[in-house]
Amino acid sequence: MHEPVDVLIVDDDEDDVILAGDLLGDITAGEYRVRWIQSYQDAVHALVTTAPDVCLLDYRLEARTGLDLLREVRGLGCDVPIIFLTGQTERELDVEAMHAGADDFLIKGSFTARELERAIRYAIERAATGAAQRRLTEELRLMQVQAQRSSQAKSTFLANMSHEFRTPLNAILGYSDMLIDQARAGEFDAIEDDLNRIRAAGNHLLALVTDILDLSRIEAGRLSLAPERYQLAALLREVVDAIAPLIHRNGNRFVYAPADELGEMVADATRARQILFNLLSNAGKFTRKGVVSLAVTRREARLSDFNQRAGDQPIEGIECVEFTVADSGIGMTPRQMERLFEPFSQVDDTGGRRFGGSGLGLAISRRLARAMGGELRARSEIGRGSSFRLSLPSDITAAARWRGLTPERRFATGERGQLPIVFVLGPTDGFGRALRDQLADVQLDIVVEADLRRGVKLARALGPTLIAVELNVGAPATLVTLGQLAREPSLQEAGLLVYLVDEPAQFGCLLAADGVVSAPLQALQLQRAVERLSPGTSRPLHLWSNSAGLLQQASEMIRHTGRIAAPTSGTGEGHELHLVHLAAPGASWGLAVGHAPARKDAPAVVLVAPDDPRAVPRTFAAEMRALVEQAGIPRDALVREAGAAVVAKVPRE
Repeated sequence: MHEPVDVLIVDDDEDDVILAGDLLGDITAGEYRVRWIQSYQDAVHALVTTAPDVCLLDYRLEARTGLDLLREVRGLGCDVPIIFLTGQTERELDVEAMHAGADDFLIKGSFTARELERAIRYAIERAATGAAQRRLTEELRLMQVQAQRSSQAKSTFLANMSHEFRTPLNAILGYSDMLIDQARAGEFDAIEDDLNRIRAAGNHLLALVTDILDLSRIEAGRLSLAPERYQLAALLREVVDAIAPLIHRNGNRFVYAPADELGEMVADATRARQILFNLLSNAGKFTRKGVVSLAVTRREARLSDFNQRAGDQPIEGIECVEFTVADSGIGMTPRQMERLFEPFSQVDDTGGRRFGGSGLGLAISRRLARAMGGELRARSEIGRGSSFRLSLPSDITAAARWRGLTPERRFATGERGQLPIVFVLGPTDGFGRALRDQLADVQLDIVVEADLRRGVKLARALGPTLIAVELNVGAPATLVTLGQLAREPSLQEAGLLVYLVDEPAQFGCLLAADGVVSAPLQALQLQRAVERLSPGTSRPLHLWSNSAGLLQQASEMIRHTGRIAAPTSGTGEGHELHLVHLAAPGASWGLAVGHAPARKDAPAVVLVAPDDPRAVPRTFAAEMRALVEQAGIPRDALVREAGAAVVAKVPRE
């Protein structure tokens, strides 16, 4: 059985309303539920907040016209099908109404019930078709973005692999030609060394292909582990015997002092051996006439050993086996460290490429460590060497206790459903990458974008569950980007996380924001924010803002709802709503920073950001810099806080 069609009649003449109601009553093809509104402002509120199925709009509305109302609600984003009614027959008015956004035009007194039913039916069907086309457009945009990302990843893969495959292939072809010439000349005594070189080049190619297959299995979730019980000392001896010649090749000294009573492990011995071999071979490759060391300890396991965001609570019945690989080699810069565990990322990414490698070893090693319930961390200083700390549980079969696989820590996406998307936008990708690394063990798809100009389009295409925006003291454009995101209708339902950082992004703070709207204010956007943060009409609404002009404008926009108590933050009964205009003086007064416990009746905070660069005042940088100096915390601590905030804001099971 079909639901009744919700018809809103906007007309200040009761006789016309009765006539329209009678015509609707004569229609036998469906059922209609009629609402009548007389005033202009009430009509605007009803159309943008309670969205009927169709609206019959009269031309005359007291001192205003239906054309004025039509233009206003369309400007606010209202897509309700509207049929224009008038007693005039001028064609110019018909054309003007259509240009203003009307779906049809009927002349009072001259249409029948059948014609009215047809007009309503066509208007509703056209609106549904338009909505479907918009959804299809968004899906096509998302597919385009995904295709671009896939194309970029493919290009990176081909660029790296073409270099890595060319070297051993050239060796194989070159030595094969030499062997052919020697065989033709009957010189068989000198071919053993060349055959060994061919075998080494073939093994190199095999290792590259194996790495690529490993990464593809891990990314596709098809990696299978084979846990077995083995003596840890025996496995270490195998690794050391195999790697020592490679380390000594560059004139390095290898230091390994086996610990007493390392005992047994339950893990995938092949994968553990692979990780250690990668770490030690890298250390030997990037060290010349220095020292490479391997140290192994065993102790009681703590949650923080296997999860960077967890506390130091002990894990009952599990021990942590910690492998530390250190070298005195070239070290790495902070920028190199940010990309260290990404596929195809290399310390030496210059054209000369002094050091070989596909850039897959560390990416695979960390993923393998995490697959076994462990963690791989790195520390480095340019010119002074690096150290890698691999922490593995003594029994990987118990890893579900701490690696986020329990129901209370899984997100509601379904077993094979798409992961929630967290979109991180800032002028650089450093913070976003650090946040992605912080949340590596949480089931999220974190997309990092550093191009502010394309950020809004990409966010619209992705349809993220949560948007994290960086406000940078030295980049006022980030404030404009926040305003542009707020203006985008398709992103109104997404959660929001805003953090403020200084110019070098070494210190910053989270901004406690319950929403964001753009300036100049838009009535529909503000009204939706009010309804979301302060639902119902039983309690008055107390407004506060650091901008007197914005406060007056906001009050006028929602006064007709009957919610406004007074233009103040007052302490009486009711809801408090703080509109913090980030481009006006005194913004820091209204920003509750950090995650300190708030009072039970804490006000809702809505950030107001301009979407025009010309609206950003010169005082923005000075005021925001003072706020960072007062409430900022170091970058690492901010990343941890932001990670916890993301987990709290994204819906979970």
